[in-house]
Amino acid sequence: MRIRFTRNKLILTCCLTGGMITMNALSSPDIKDLTPLEPKPAGLLEFKTRHNVYYQIESITEPAEKWTPLGDPIKGSGHLFRRYLDGTHAAKNTSYRARKLGKQWVLVWRDEFNGEKLDPSKWAREENGYGGGNHERQFYSTDPKYCHTKDGKLNISVYRDPYTSVDGKTQAYSSARIRTLHRAQWKYGRFEIRAKMPDGQGMWPAVWLLPTASPYGGWASSGEIDIIESRGSEVDKTTGALHFGGPWPRNTYLAGAYSFPEKNAAQDYHTYVLEWDKDKISWAVDGVTYQTINKEQWHSEKAPDQPSAPFDQAFHLIINVAVDGRFFQKTKQRSDLLPDKAFPQTLLVDYVRVYQWAE
Repeated sequence: MRIRFTRNKLILTCCLTGGMITMNALSSPDIKDLTPLEPKPAGLLEFKTRHNVYYQIESITEPAEKWTPLGDPIKGSGHLFRRYLDGTHAAKNTSYRARKLGKQWVLVWRDEFNGEKLDPSKWAREENGYGGGNHERQFYSTDPKYCHTKDGKLNISVYRDPYTSVDGKTQAYSSARIRTLHRAQWKYGRFEIRAKMPDGQGMWPAVWLLPTASPYGGWASSGEIDIIESRGSEVDKTTGALHFGGPWPRNTYLAGAYSFPEKNAAQDYHTYVLEWDKDKISWAVDGVTYQTINKEQWHSEKAPDQPSAPFDQAFHLIINVAVDGRFFQKTKQRSDLLPDKAFPQTLLVDYVRVYQWAE
């Protein structure tokens, strides 16, 4: 298939038949953003993409009047894109097109947790028992007991299961931490998470972002973005934060909190959103923006002349539930005060969706 534009017409040459289809450009106001697609043998759709341009493949079957998306949007690489139609979509009397997307958030990655087990192509399980530098008291295990999918939800659970590592260090609890490191990373975007928190004291569920390459140095020189942090039994509110500056102890942070007007973070699912671009980072819960931090408010000790640093690099996602630690140092919360019957304490995640802006 070859596509070329003239002043008034879009010409589509189909390699399958050698024929030519002519469409009047005046028949649609956005014809420049549409590429008609003609299936080749074996149900193959293909077209040349433009680098960093987003497209949505769509179909319409007579007598319907509305185009329907086929799968998630795709990001152009500047090369030929190919997709094979399955039996459902390769129907008679069906037309196909690629629609260029612009001036909108485009879904680029997601996990709906509908599989029977955690998707290893999206998430890596982490094994770590050293408290994250915060005097935390959990061992992060790779055992599915502590992290699994069930009924379309991600479950990350804390059990009062002591664990002793080979070097003799014992932690009183076992939990899980998963991350998209070496699988997916993003520079800027919209991150949407629908989740329900545990409410036991000393429980520290978090959804956050760390830099993949750390070009400005070790923590927190290269930054940290906390999308969700819930402070144990204080489930009437949630917090979001940025960590930046220099390496510890020359690091600093900015944080804000949102108070739930009705059902708290453990009583119901809520939708948490972070929007991040080169100029600002904003946090919202259930459609209400509660904090915006502008680039003038953060800085990089190593790159003082780069106004967006350190939040101008690719970051990856992390989800975990920690136990106790410095996050609770100004409270009276302690997990040891929970009865055994209070366990497991579980973070439930309905979905994680990542969008990027299409110009």
